[in-house]
Amino acid sequence: MKDLLDAARQAYEQAYAPYSNFQVGAALRAPSGRIYVGANVENAAYPIGNCAEPSAIAAMIAAGERRITECAVVAAGERLCTPCGGCRQRLAEFAGPDLKIHLGSPDGYRQTLTLGELLPYAFDLEEGDETPMEAKELHDRAADVVRARIPDAAPRVGLILGSGLGGFADGIEAGTAIDYADLPGFPQPSVEGHGGRLVLGTVGGLKVACLQGRVHLYEGVPVQAILPMIRTLRAIGCETLIVTNAAGSLREDVGPGSLVLIEDHINMLGQNPLTGAVRDRFLDLSEAYDKGYRERVQLVAAREQIELATGVYLATPGPSFETPAEIRAFKALGADLVGMSTVPEVIAARHAGLDVIGFSIVTNLAAGMSGNALSHNETLSEAGAAGAKLSRLLTAFCKELA
Repeated sequence: MKDLLDAARQAYEQAYAPYSNFQVGAALRAPSGRIYVGANVENAAYPIGNCAEPSAIAAMIAAGERRITECAVVAAGERLCTPCGGCRQRLAEFAGPDLKIHLGSPDGYRQTLTLGELLPYAFDLEEGDETPMEAKELHDRAADVVRARIPDAAPRVGLILGSGLGGFADGIEAGTAIDYADLPGFPQPSVEGHGGRLVLGTVGGLKVACLQGRVHLYEGVPVQAILPMIRTLRAIGCETLIVTNAAGSLREDVGPGSLVLIEDHINMLGQNPLTGAVRDRFLDLSEAYDKGYRERVQLVAAREQIELATGVYLATPGPSFETPAEIRAFKALGADLVGMSTVPEVIAARHAGLDVIGFSIVTNLAAGMSGNALSHNETLSEAGAAGAKLSRLLTAFCKELA
């Protein structure tokens, strides 16, 4: 992405906009990996002129290529500059709705959207009399991909596996994996310990759909990026979502290797995946984590002789770990755990009508509590060590649900 934004930024600097003084640069990546750039060009007939995107497309066509795999647009100003209606249609001629469009400013990256989010109704001449092409939402299209691969999937429970916990997916019976890259709208994780696959199969006699890996805000993706993933789970039949994560503990009595059942959360991300939602945006989160399921999980844990603490999870944007002062503040707010994920997925799941259960594996005591330096390697190591206990609990709970 960085090379594409850099190319768009260089094109931005060459733009010719003497009438509007609004410069735009665009860069397109073709399947060959080559990058083609364009800048907006105005003339005395302003506002008639040439936008940056078609300039880049013309360069691509002249070089003999006919497909766009990635796009970047750079412009100045407080508001995001997205491709205009005409440019969106031009992009749709050479790319599908899952085309990632990275938006930036002269100062750096700002947000990534898909062409489908910008232009749900792009016309395709090959469709004949069919009106809008790809009118389906991204999650409906992803669900179609799943059903085509596994017609009888119909999972009841979806799972999201956090850092170092991906091994649980390897134990799914009759498991069939689909890469996120093959599912429209699914963002690709860039963090070690997050595989980037949807695995469907059976656990304890219960059909499940397991998201092996998640994305985080600190990876540079918009918080809404998780919506297609969660809504796809709902579209293929899931009624319940189990979320897991690796977290730091704010309690001395809940140390590394502990399992914690999440009772509630505190959103310190500064963002919400429902921002911009048209329907039901004012979501009631009085019981974000289902009380009935929490009680059943605790009974299963007692029966399996697995120690299970309970606590409140607080999410920060990361990627840096928290300071000791922040940890003291979070304790005062009532947090027991701190991490960099989960909350957006829970909000999206409740908005989609899914019941939610959440688990944290404690990988470390939070900053200032142990005197040890914090690292992602420690997170992966401790998560892997405690993952076996969580896998046993999840398997027993799936048997209970089945």
